[in-house]
Amino acid sequence: MTEGTDPTQELRFDRTQEIPTEALQTQQPGPGQKDFKTGVAAVPAQRQVEHTVSFEPTLAPGQIVTSGHLKRPDVPFGVRMRQLKAGGRWSVAGAIFLLVSWGLWAASAGADSDHASATLALFLIVLVGVGLFALCRLVGGVVLEKLMGRSRRSAWLSHAVIGVYLVVAGGSYLSSIGWVVDAWNFLRGVR
Repeated sequence: MTEGTDPTQELRFDRTQEIPTEALQTQQPGPGQKDFKTGVAAVPAQRQVEHTVSFEPTLAPGQIVTSGHLKRPDVPFGVRMRQLKAGGRWSVAGAIFLLVSWGLWAASAGADSDHASATLALFLIVLVGVGLFALCRLVGGVVLEKLMGRSRRSAWLSHAVIGVYLVVAGGSYLSSIGWVVDAWNFLRGVR
């Protein structure tokens, strides 16, 4: 360090200090560049485009024109299972009523009846219920999704139909039990 100089002058990082600059060399226009300007981009002249498209609105507002069939988006398997379970309480309630009615009927028939054929009849009723459920889902898919263009969010109507079917089947078992028919007639006031 020399005397008379500020020792912090060398360590200052001040933005207000002057920075030495060099003069930039600019290009002069060449022989084929008479309109050359520094810092300005050359832009080609625009072409004349003929507009021959005419638009005549013939559609109602909000109407969309498409060509061909639109593909329905794929619904993930988990979402389909959740939709299928919605409304399942109707089927479960009908199945419980059917099983209780069948159990009462089997118990009232006694040991001398054929339980194998009674179990086969119960299995066939449940099998027909499953087929009816599939038919309801198929008809609902055709009517709602294909014809009306709507999407199904649940299966509660199909489950309700199956629940009613199983309750009717259970009621037919109850109607063949003597003491249940007598109790029902007593409650109705019929002797």
